[in-house]
Amino acid sequence: MSLVRLNRRCSRRGQTMLELVAASTIIGIGMIPALKLTTKGVTHANDLELSETLLSLCASKMEEEMARTMAGWDLNDHQGQFSIAAHPELRFQVSKSDSSVDGGLPGKLAAIQVVVWQDTDADAIVDSSEHNVWLATKLAKLTSYEEKSKSN
Repeated sequence: MSLVRLNRRCSRRGQTMLELVAASTIIGIGMIPALKLTTKGVTHANDLELSETLLSLCASKMEEEMARTMAGWDLNDHQGQFSIAAHPELRFQVSKSDSSVDGGLPGKLAAIQVVVWQDTDADAIVDSSEHNVWLATKLAKLTSYEEKSKSN
């Protein structure tokens, strides 16, 4: 009798192949969506970080251009590349005009537009597929600005 009990215990020590396959399938079904969510989360976090960087650089460039325009009514358009080691592909373009067509008043009000984008194809042109941020403002020409910049 004790021999029969011993054989029953020995035969049930491990898992059957069917149980292992079923457990693996259940775990696999649960893991695939979890991995997809993790991948999407990382992708969205990277996109958000890039968007924040673009917005920060665009606002900074806008402030710089407003100061340059106020100091001497400089309305020259220009573009360039930011010298950031982590993002060498980031570029900017500045458009300034006091023309009434662009929303300004000749000699009195300038319209300033700044775009910063991730130039992934390195063609120095903003493409619809590239991440970008646009900011625009208007700036009045005041003699107090010019006098202040000349005194510094």
